[in-house]
Amino acid sequence: MSYTDAKTFNPEILYAFDPWNNTIVSHPKHAHDFLEISIILEGQAYYYFDNQWQDIPAGQILIFNPGVIHAERQKENTFSHQLHIGIQNIALHGLARNFLPNPQTQVVIDEYQYKIIDQAWRLVTEINQQENDYRLLTKSIIIEMIVYILRGLEKQQTTARKPFISKTEKKQNQLVSDVIYYLENNYREDITLDQLAHENFVSTTYLSKTFKDTTNMSPINYLIQLRLENARALLKDGESTTTVKQVASAVGYQDAYHFSKLFKKYYGIPPSKIMTY
Repeated sequence: MSYTDAKTFNPEILYAFDPWNNTIVSHPKHAHDFLEISIILEGQAYYYFDNQWQDIPAGQILIFNPGVIHAERQKENTFSHQLHIGIQNIALHGLARNFLPNPQTQVVIDEYQYKIIDQAWRLVTEINQQENDYRLLTKSIIIEMIVYILRGLEKQQTTARKPFISKTEKKQNQLVSDVIYYLENNYREDITLDQLAHENFVSTTYLSKTFKDTTNMSPINYLIQLRLENARALLKDGESTTTVKQVASAVGYQDAYHFSKLFKKYYGIPPSKIMTY
């Protein structure tokens, strides 16, 4: 079966970094409300999940679905080089939002394991070199890794621990995915809540509640965040002659002053200073 819809599958990458642990470190038990993929690239780490502590050697893949309690320690006289990827805005058919269909936290998926590790090293290279448009390439690599994970799990024909999801929830997930897809492709345009509701054949009240229940923010706040994140990327990667007014216009704001106020509220610094960070 196919878990994805190529039209609306557009995960948001929250972070991707590859720490080296060569001293005794400890991260307490915790859980996320998003998906996290951790890969041991070199050495070995000591992880808590599935109610036990265990050594995890290089080449192993851990998938922490939302709510999965886990912790990590680095033992004395050991080291690890790991890759951690935080992801949200994933909606797979038949699954709750931001879940992958892995029955265990530690996944072993035969030949796909090696393909994922290869992509992990490609990702590390992009993260560290940060060449032009590296964010776009890192996202495409992560998507490829997710596809390999899904293929490997499907080939095993495992019975996943899928959180129960009703037909109503499936429709709600699809509505949210459609709205997000529309926003991500039209955020430069003048968009209203009424317009979004009309195009999706629902009321504004239903759309607002469904969207907020799923993403923890309103459709308009999601739009604002989307615009500001794209503006930040333009400011960081643009030419030195690029002006705040040009960036504001490029992401859908004709009022540069209003844009600057929103940007400072969101990031804590004005857009004119972002080039120095």
